[in-house]
Amino acid sequence: MAKPTIVLLRGMFGVARFLWWEYFHGAPKMLQDMGFTVLIPALPWGEPVAVRGAFLAGYLKDIPGPLHLVAHSMGGIDARRYITHLGGHEKVVSLTTLSSPHRGSILAAQAMASPFSPWRHIHSVADLTPAAMDRFNAATPDMPGVIYRSYSAARPLCDQPWWVRPYGRQLTAAEGANDSQVSVTSAVWGEHVASLSADHYELIGSHFWLNPFRRRPPFDHLQLFRDIGLWIQQEAGKAPTGT
Repeated sequence: MAKPTIVLLRGMFGVARFLWWEYFHGAPKMLQDMGFTVLIPALPWGEPVAVRGAFLAGYLKDIPGPLHLVAHSMGGIDARRYITHLGGHEKVVSLTTLSSPHRGSILAAQAMASPFSPWRHIHSVADLTPAAMDRFNAATPDMPGVIYRSYSAARPLCDQPWWVRPYGRQLTAAEGANDSQVSVTSAVWGEHVASLSADHYELIGSHFWLNPFRRRPPFDHLQLFRDIGLWIQQEAGKAPTGT
């Protein structure tokens, strides 16, 4: 049986590393230590889903399966485009999304509606409005043979970093529980594994709490990725897969 490969997909503004900051904060090494081949494609920053999906298809063109995609935020939407429209279903066994906006976000809609919002000039944002994602979902059915799993996340407003709390407040009013960037309702796709007590950034190990006067319950992102790795190992052991 071919050795499973995990492809970690970053979100809209994801960069691999900046100074001491790393996007997935130790998860790639941990997964490698578990015996996986781990790939992290550099998806184009802020570009539309069509562009990012095409880049992903090109990156994985000569990578043999079986592939297991693990995607944070917008990376999950890019992955779905690749799987359904660009041949990914031929070698992808599973897609696990971490707080991906499968049903869009009111935040994106508000940004596009405001002539004063700098976010409306970023191509990715237009693709993540609820209306745009309705069209995307209608045109992008799940593919037979691919396992779709999702994790959502939510923190109470008082436990969200102060600098993103205004976004969390807007999401709470419009969509309910959220992680400051994506609501639980929007993040559910396929098998909903769990709703995690984390903000959007804690899912990848970034802690931007910045409040020395109050502690909040910690979140262990490495345990999340370990659980995903264990599930993939279990799935890989069921039967020969891949090409």
